[in-house]
Amino acid sequence: MPPPLSIGHIHVHALRLASGAEALVARVLSVDGVAGFGFSFGPEAFPARDMAAWDAAARGRGTPLYALFGKRMRERVAIGPKESGDRVIDPFGDVLENVRPLARSGNKLLAPNSHRWELTYCAALAATLAGEVKIAVSDEIGLESIEVPETPGIAIDWSLEPAFAALKWYP
Repeated sequence: MPPPLSIGHIHVHALRLASGAEALVARVLSVDGVAGFGFSFGPEAFPARDMAAWDAAARGRGTPLYALFGKRMRERVAIGPKESGDRVIDPFGDVLENVRPLARSGNKLLAPNSHRWELTYCAALAATLAGEVKIAVSDEIGLESIEVPETPGIAIDWSLEPAFAALKWYP
């Protein structure tokens, strides 16, 4: 299931985050002029592009990302350490529509860098999943849960990273 919009332009930037990690940040501009943003901490740009397209689709409709997939099942998502034996799903290594069928009760969505962008994205994905779903993090981050945002799109606060705010996007 491709994102429900027609893409007019895609732009991807590589940037170094305040933590020292590298990220690929994508901006998708729909043919209707709606911009969406996505990211990838891996070497492939397609997860960032796919995330940005879904973000633009949700923003264009004025709805949170989770609403494109169904009813919100929870207001908060638990966060816990990744432990050996956990059944984890990597929502950043595959396109969004391939992740949802894998995320079943008892599984954890992996946020490998424990970055706030990852946590917000995982919360949006987990919102519509039935049963117990948690976000697994590699580092202690001082949060036990994260709220599922109601803001249109993915609802990531992009200003958390100074490098993102400094990006110059093509019109």
